[in-house]
Amino acid sequence: MSFGTHREVGDVKYREAQYNATLTAAAEGFAIGSAATLGAGYLLRQRPLIQRLPLAIRTSLVVSGGVMLGVIYADKAGIAFDNMHYDDKGAKVVRRKETLLEQEWNQLSTFDKGLTYAKENRFKVVIGSWLASMGISWLYIQTQPLSTAQKIVQARVWAQGLTVASMIGMAAITTIPSAGDKYLENQKNEARSSWEQIVDQSQKSDYAGTARAAFASHAQELKDSATKVADDIKNSASKATDELKAKVDSN
Repeated sequence: MSFGTHREVGDVKYREAQYNATLTAAAEGFAIGSAATLGAGYLLRQRPLIQRLPLAIRTSLVVSGGVMLGVIYADKAGIAFDNMHYDDKGAKVVRRKETLLEQEWNQLSTFDKGLTYAKENRFKVVIGSWLASMGISWLYIQTQPLSTAQKIVQARVWAQGLTVASMIGMAAITTIPSAGDKYLENQKNEARSSWEQIVDQSQKSDYAGTARAAFASHAQELKDSATKVADDIKNSASKATDELKAKVDSN
């Protein structure tokens, strides 16, 4: 988001703060991504494939890694900024739930955190292990006296074997009980319970508003009735006084 483009939308100070937070996160992501790709390029600098690449291509690869991670960081920072500054009932309930989950997460041990992360992101772990096994097996096979076709076949076989092993290991990990299981259960129920609480609070608010309106209406009716009775009594007393005065005058 460009602050210059969107400065007319919404509160200017809010947009400035959001833009600054997004820009800071983008710079952080760019630095991390560039450092990672630069480090990977340095480790692979002796590879013939890397050496044959022109300097412009190698530079673009490093920059692309930084840009991609910078965009991801900026997007997440913008969303997080908006979530932190919502002030409606739903946002307050969600933030309270997130705070409780964060406290519960911080109380877990390092082992439980790792086990919980693996359970929560098991598909990512399997895919990551497949990619890592492909890369490691390819680097190892590159040192063997084989043709390119044989190397590709060997790398695929090794990757498939390691992937199957990782899937079996992940299936075993998911059966290990840990303190993080309660955290995962609470996290899964967070959205549902948050919406239920929001609806419950809204209903209570509506009931309270209806009760206040009914009480005010009833109080007004009582006031009107009392005023009418007082007026009737006053008129009756005035009429009786006039009749008594008329009788006295006639006598």
